[in-house]
Amino acid sequence: MKKIPKFRSEEEERRFWKTHEIVSYEPALKKVKMIFPKPRKRLISLRLDEEQLSRLKALAAKKGIGYQTMIRIWIQERLNELAKSA
Repeated sequence: MKKIPKFRSEEEERRFWKTHEIVSYEPALKKVKMIFPKPRKRLISLRLDEEQLSRLKALAAKKGIGYQTMIRIWIQERLNELAKSA
């Protein structure tokens, strides 16, 4: 089993991995558990008429996502567009 050397700097480590395959060192790797916190969401109330809601649900179903997810995607897309133009 090959051991991963100790590096004096990130640059030294970068140079090492550019010339070595990590697969050769797989037995020496340690498993770590990464936790990525989800951004907190806040509940809001949004009133839509029945026709809007039906159309929204149908569009979301065609894409295979929930209608509330689709609303969040649309809001994020629009916020991104507005940020670019500002």
